[in-house]
Amino acid sequence: MPLISVIIPVYNVEKHLKKCLESVSEQTFRDFEVICVNDGSTDGSAAILQQFAERDKRFKVITQENKGLSVARNVGLAQASAKHIAYVDSDDFVHKRFLEILYKASTDFDADISGCNFCKIYDDEDFPELENAVAQKYDPALNVLMHRKNFIHFNVWNKLYKRDVINDISFVDGIYFEDWVYNCCVFAKAKDFVWVNEKLYGYRISENSIMRSSFNLKKLNDYVIGIHSVRKFYKEKYPDLWPLVRDTRIARTVKMMMNSTRRSRNSELMASAKIALKKLYNLKLIGYKGLSLPNKIKLFCFLH
Repeated sequence: MPLISVIIPVYNVEKHLKKCLESVSEQTFRDFEVICVNDGSTDGSAAILQQFAERDKRFKVITQENKGLSVARNVGLAQASAKHIAYVDSDDFVHKRFLEILYKASTDFDADISGCNFCKIYDDEDFPELENAVAQKYDPALNVLMHRKNFIHFNVWNKLYKRDVINDISFVDGIYFEDWVYNCCVFAKAKDFVWVNEKLYGYRISENSIMRSSFNLKKLNDYVIGIHSVRKFYKEKYPDLWPLVRDTRIARTVKMMMNSTRRSRNSELMASAKIALKKLYNLKLIGYKGLSLPNKIKLFCFLH
């Protein structure tokens, strides 16, 4: 049984897929498996995956109809056999010591989750030279996730998780920004977290990325679904922790919803945002606490 399972969802990324897979294959840490979930690709991605699976027996390919990123990750986790899980997106790539450093940080501190910094990649840049990787432990894990500076970020791809922490938590199907919802739930279960401030993950910024596309009704509704999903999880499992999450992470989501809507200058989207925020406020899923004064004023304007 390998020590780490790397889960890579793949959908129409033939331009960048080879670099991604090579960066995983060339890891200094060797005891791992790679679960590649081909999510109905219609380009040359399937052929590239097959080449790697034939060349390196640690690579396993699962092919399914297109069902989206969340389902692909959930399917990959169901097939993973290791006690540690890493998620890598198929248009990104990782430093050759990505697994080595995160695994060492996790085991040295017996931490449920370890994480690292990342580079934003716009073209063919590579990683800066590594300095001495310094790991810092935070206990409980949830507190660092709610830190106002959000320095560890809400992405899942720059982290290594113990399998027993995430076994019963799934990505919400069909929504954008699924990472923040997932980590809000996972970090509640985790007892501690270790952060390594080295840049070990290359996050590719493309014109077609979700983060660079315009804000729309789908994104607005997905934020709302995310808030309801997080609330449901905490109500069932950690009701005492909900006020902390609402006044930190949920408040940050409200800020993003308001600011993105205002920047869109779309009157129909503005009207939808007002309705959505009023419903959330009346259900006591959001409030003014945790917002800066300017954002409190913005929320007041949306609500009234």
